[in-house]
Amino acid sequence: MSLLNVCIFQLILFLYEYLAWQLEIKNYTTHSHHRQLFGTNAYFLTVQINSLPHLAAAYVYYHRIKWAMLLYIPYLMLFTVGQIFTWWLPYFFRKGLWYMDESGKKLEQYQQYHAHHHRILPPFRDHEVIPDTEHTILFVLTCITFILTIRSVISAITNKSFKIKIK
Repeated sequence: MSLLNVCIFQLILFLYEYLAWQLEIKNYTTHSHHRQLFGTNAYFLTVQINSLPHLAAAYVYYHRIKWAMLLYIPYLMLFTVGQIFTWWLPYFFRKGLWYMDESGKKLEQYQQYHAHHHRILPPFRDHEVIPDTEHTILFVLTCITFILTIRSVISAITNKSFKIKIK
């Protein structure tokens, strides 16, 4: 497994996530309400937290900074689990973020902010939550990046020259 392939997908994931938060494309991007909800400063911080780790990982993997390569794994795991909890558990099982409260307010938020965006997936059974195109593409990119990243770390660890030096 070439580390260059991993770097390319980490860079693509960074660009996709950063642009999805920055650009407002009608019926496609879903983050415009966050700017009003959080304010400009908190929104800026949210964008950085969601995108910059992927850029940093591309740099670290490209330069083969092995101890830092391991630091990206927990972030990528949380990033992936967050998407599963927010979009895929609700889509397939009616569990997760939009079903956390008994009052249905979270589901109302979904209906208000996300239900009208473009989708490429069909409805699943009678479930209300359908991941929009932006998050479907994001999840595919994240899964590919996750698999490539894990494979490259395993390959690096099993390589006899893999030594973590901390000075």
